[in-house]
Amino acid sequence: MKTDPSFIMAAAGTVLSAAWIMIFAKGYRKYDEITSVKAARELKLNGIFHTGFEIMKLLRINTGSGKFAEKRRNAVEIYGERYAGFYTYLFTGAQISYAALCLPVSLLSGAAAGSPVLGLAGAAASVIMLFILDSDVKKKVSEKHDAVMCELPDIIMRLTLLLNAGMVLRDAWNMIAESSDTALGKEMRQTGSDIRNGMSEADAFEAFADRCRTREIRKFSGSLVQNLKKGSAGLSACLEELADEQWEEKKNYVKKKAAASEQTLLFPMLMIFVAIILMIIVPVFTNMM
Repeated sequence: MKTDPSFIMAAAGTVLSAAWIMIFAKGYRKYDEITSVKAARELKLNGIFHTGFEIMKLLRINTGSGKFAEKRRNAVEIYGERYAGFYTYLFTGAQISYAALCLPVSLLSGAAAGSPVLGLAGAAASVIMLFILDSDVKKKVSEKHDAVMCELPDIIMRLTLLLNAGMVLRDAWNMIAESSDTALGKEMRQTGSDIRNGMSEADAFEAFADRCRTREIRKFSGSLVQNLKKGSAGLSACLEELADEQWEEKKNYVKKKAAASEQTLLFPMLMIFVAIILMIIVPVFTNMM
């Protein structure tokens, strides 16, 4: 006897819904301190996040393990080293919450509509929910990299001018950091704070490169660390050369971004062109018939 797919989806959806309700009740109000932070409130359906945290607890999911290393690195860039672990935990719980809600709802909807395709599509959507917040964080990281890339040549040039004027590296660094409210300026202020709190300049500059994670920043940081070890006599000349190189890098980068933007706009423009042609040709052929 052939089993009806709708019955299977209905049974699976009912079991998963019952499990979801029990987990929801078990975790209710237990994670209010986490779900009350601003980042959680900005996400949709934040009232169900405790289900995700409870599932993580039941399945013993450890966001401090190596499986979540890339997610933590992205969190470091956006939220800083101090809070990276917390936001990794928060976003993982949110993703699991979305997936855990989407799956039973999709199965029950597919069963009600008598459409296995709808149920399978919903199941696929629940899997996608496990990754959707990661794409948002990666987008923020990419935007930060873009901002850093555009600002870096000017920062290096200003630092070179201050050093040539006789200012020591630490004071010049802090002056530029305090006068800039950009993504790079904020990272520079964090570096200045690290040095004031007792971290060596070399370690602070290396931590600065780790937070920004771009090839250009690593080269800039490496130049600073290397000249600190050798002595600051040739630092200005090294930075001048690096500034010229970064200006060229920026020009090439802007050209690539402009070319990418043109390609992105090409398809919508083509669709508009086709629509206009159809609006002209269809009435003509209609009148001829």
